[in-house]
Amino acid sequence: MRVIIALLICAWSLQPAVASAQAMPANLVEVCPVLAADTGPPTSFDRPDCEQLPLHRVDPQGTLLWLRLKVSPPASDDHGFVGLLISGKAASEIYLNGELVGRNGIPGADRRSESPGRMDAVLPLNPRQLIATDGVIVLKMSAQHGWLHLISPLHGIDLVDTPDVHSLMLRYYLPALLPLGVFLLAAFYFGSLTLRSERKAHAALLTALALLAAAQLLFEVSRGVIAYSYPLHDLRLIGIVTCASAFGLCLAALLWRLYASRWLPPAMAVAVLSMAAAHSLLSAMDARTAAALLIGSVCALAAALIGVRAKVRGALPYALGLSVFSLFNLLDPSAFIDYGYYLLGALLMVVMMILQAAAYSRERDQQVQQRLRADRLQRALDQQASERSPQSISVPATGKMRQIAVEQIVRIQGAGDYAELHLDDGSRLLHSATLNELDAELPPSFLRVHRSHLVNTRFIERLERHDGGTGLLYLKQGDPVPVSRRVMPGVRRALR
Repeated sequence: MRVIIALLICAWSLQPAVASAQAMPANLVEVCPVLAADTGPPTSFDRPDCEQLPLHRVDPQGTLLWLRLKVSPPASDDHGFVGLLISGKAASEIYLNGELVGRNGIPGADRRSESPGRMDAVLPLNPRQLIATDGVIVLKMSAQHGWLHLISPLHGIDLVDTPDVHSLMLRYYLPALLPLGVFLLAAFYFGSLTLRSERKAHAALLTALALLAAAQLLFEVSRGVIAYSYPLHDLRLIGIVTCASAFGLCLAALLWRLYASRWLPPAMAVAVLSMAAAHSLLSAMDARTAAALLIGSVCALAAALIGVRAKVRGALPYALGLSVFSLFNLLDPSAFIDYGYYLLGALLMVVMMILQAAAYSRERDQQVQQRLRADRLQRALDQQASERSPQSISVPATGKMRQIAVEQIVRIQGAGDYAELHLDDGSRLLHSATLNELDAELPPSFLRVHRSHLVNTRFIERLERHDGGTGLLYLKQGDPVPVSRRVMPGVRRALR
């Protein structure tokens, strides 16, 4: 976020109408604690308990302070809008010549007496009053609320010529909308694969990566969209660090599952312990975010390199992408977490979608091949079973048993507790056995296409499918036979 503030300051400094002066290390701010006896700003900042500090080292957290700084006032009092941008974790009041001229919240000595201000606020100033003070501004500040103690709670104090600081911040964040769209598209794509693919854990990890990157980006841009009070800034930072840590762990888990699954538990244990150590040793939230992403990407890179060494398909693109990802983070962590992570993360998502699409296509081809092999094996088994099955069945006739060769039977139709045999010469015979009993007795060349029909596949001519999932089976002789929706897939496979 400090990069954003710096860019805004540079943009404002180029405008000739209003000169701004941020208290950077070269421009010190005079700081004094507020005493119980103070009824207004101190007349002197030379007390023993006062000091001069760069703005980034001023810490109003848990205390109540006076700040005095000097800015370059506008050249004339008819300039137009002049405001003081206060960007930081604090409630504040502005004094010119000892007079209260604006406030962002209400500073206080404790939580009860303080009313939190906005994280980023522009307070309008009277140019004439500012010129009269020669640009000397006194601020009263406190930060009694929140959950974190930040190292640099104040990000910038500047003169600006617009009251809408969030429109400028949002303009900075606009390029982030493209990565956000990529992350959401990737989440939808990988989520659909989770439901369809057999590698559900792999697709679920990819979905989690896309959602975590999108969530972190939303936390990041929220400062430019929502004028929130400063205590919520802690929750925003916690959300960013949490998303970054979870992203790093999911990335490591994904690559180790792909290329070295037997080492997944110890690798994840190392990643978790490393992140825990980084969070405990580092105080700055930006540093924690960068460290979590670096640990996750380096751990994932190690797995990708194992895949490259083993010449596993797809490992090399992962290794190259993670190398760039980790190197950028290592060389410039601040720029990386502000925008590099999202741009490279979006590119990484595109690569992952391409690789996953190729893997899913191979998986589907393998499934088709396995199904074809299974069908061929089943046909071979059916042929064997047919050779062992009886080649004729006994049908009771008047006073004797008649032997009917199974090759003569075109189809059999159920008729209550009996079955009607339709023969190839057009004749029909009534059998005392049920259709289920004959289905179990006859060879596999007889196909059950309906609860009332058993067909000899040797006499099938064609299959006609209907919209409702049912169909008609046309035979070389006789009437067509209905095919039920439930058995239609099996009939289609048998006729291939």
